[in-house]
Amino acid sequence: MSEMNPKILVVSDIHLGSLDSERDLFIQFLSDIINGEFGNDLQVLIILGDFIDLCTDTPIAILKREKIQEIFTLILQIKNNMNLIFVLGNHEIPVTGDYDEKFERRKKKFLNKFKHSNFFELFNGELFYQYIILTKWNNEDMLLMYNSRDQIENKPLKKVKVEGLDLDSDYKCLMTHGYQFDSNIYRFFVGQIWKSLISNNKFEVKETYDYFWNEVIKNGRKIKPIRFEEMKEELARLKKVSSESIDALFSELSILEFNLIKANMRIMKKWERASKPDYYLDEIKEFLVDEEYDFSKVNHVIYGHSHHKGISNITINTQQIEIINDGAWQHIQPSYAEILHKGKINLKSLEKS
Repeated sequence: MSEMNPKILVVSDIHLGSLDSERDLFIQFLSDIINGEFGNDLQVLIILGDFIDLCTDTPIAILKREKIQEIFTLILQIKNNMNLIFVLGNHEIPVTGDYDEKFERRKKKFLNKFKHSNFFELFNGELFYQYIILTKWNNEDMLLMYNSRDQIENKPLKKVKVEGLDLDSDYKCLMTHGYQFDSNIYRFFVGQIWKSLISNNKFEVKETYDYFWNEVIKNGRKIKPIRFEEMKEELARLKKVSSESIDALFSELSILEFNLIKANMRIMKKWERASKPDYYLDEIKEFLVDEEYDFSKVNHVIYGHSHHKGISNITINTQQIEIINDGAWQHIQPSYAEILHKGKINLKSLEKS
């Protein structure tokens, strides 16, 4: 095996079903995996949360979209040739309250939404977890999967052996989506919005949130001046459909509901402004020194969630920890992490067309 070829690829925040998701580039990325562009040593693809965006689209609609069907088909092909592991994110399950205690119930509810689809093989409970640890386990290099922090101190739910890594005995990389690193205050306020959107079956409500988050907030525009009719006109242009079809889509959305969504989006904008890399470095420190759980041996962390890709270093009790945010496939240049020989982690980007 070559020391230069990745053994594991990690991506996050594809947000299928949402505006500005780089679906075409992700299709090319998956095709490159299948065609061997990453070499013959690749054994695992990890999708680290927010693969599907249930805040902005419904499961039924997602399953009907042609490009998403193409992506699911490619991932099924990858699953048949190597290990595939998903971590769930805050756009897939609620993250309010005790997210560890409630994770398994929330995971089951998420999977049930897709169990009768043509892609049911992708929504198998043995593929989805909350935490992954890459480490030396019984003298073998292993990916260990867990649904809660309590389990990390006991037996993993699933183990995947990775050949050719040759990890040092003290190597320990924690991978999770990243909502775990939001402060309790942000998770309370913003988490309630994510939760209500995931459970809401009104497509027009999700579409309005999608518009404000991806076209207004992410483009630095002011929320308050946007009017209902202005949003509909802009969506007609973006989606290249008639004004009549947009009017029909939003016929059951009241002005009151529209204004309530706008109010919620002001909270989302404050979270977006706060969720810069320095904020997460501080929160990751707090997470790793939690008195109830022992993360003292973790020396690498990979997460997504904030969409701010980058590599940083923090020190906790003289232990240096490498922190990697593997970015997103929305609003920015898409990126991914490669894990190579000795557990070295490279952060790479794809060129947007």
